[in-house]
Amino acid sequence: MLSLSLLSLALLCQSALGFYVPGVAPQTFKKGEDVPLKVNALTSTRTQIPRDYYRLPFCAPDEGPKMASENLGEFLTGNKIQSSPFKLNMLTETYCTKLCQIT
Repeated sequence: MLSLSLLSLALLCQSALGFYVPGVAPQTFKKGEDVPLKVNALTSTRTQIPRDYYRLPFCAPDEGPKMASENLGEFLTGNKIQSSPFKLNMLTETYCTKLCQIT
């Protein structure tokens, strides 16, 4: 009876450890540290064809968009993650900053 109780307790403790999904690890940022903001392809409810984010009139980075996929799974699923020109800093409030002007 005691061994069965210990076995049950061991199994319960083992199941509470959790798991790790590759590419989804949390990141920590300090106050004022740059937080990268990335963009993905856009999809439509009318068509199944995704559109590249920068094919529409959005501001692009000065040096041009760069592919920013973090793992093989993003590439295999067809995600087209790219860099963006937006500047974000952790715990820093910024209001109405002009990014670019598209004519």
